[in-house]
Amino acid sequence: MAPPGTTAEDIKTKVKNDQTAPFDSRFPNQSQTRNSWQNYLDFHRCEKAMTAKGGEVSVCEWYRRVYKSLCPMSWVAAWDDRWLSSVFHPSPRAVKGDLGTW
Repeated sequence: MAPPGTTAEDIKTKVKNDQTAPFDSRFPNQSQTRNSWQNYLDFHRCEKAMTAKGGEVSVCEWYRRVYKSLCPMSWVAAWDDRWLSSVFHPSPRAVKGDLGTW
């Protein structure tokens, strides 16, 4: 028996429901680096605010889907490492040049 989520029907459903990030007029240029960065920050801000208020964190999932759609996985991994080690400094300068260093 195939593992859950690996059947042809499961894959078709995932592809059908998959969505990419919608157009954001704040970032009209071809490069979506700042859009990626902003949605990453917005997700964490939303998550922090909802946790502090005792609200439902699931409302923040839209931001996560957008940044996961736009950002290369290596950037997200580097940002997550810094976020988890408390050396994360949300600065727009970090999206210029080498994203692996701050």
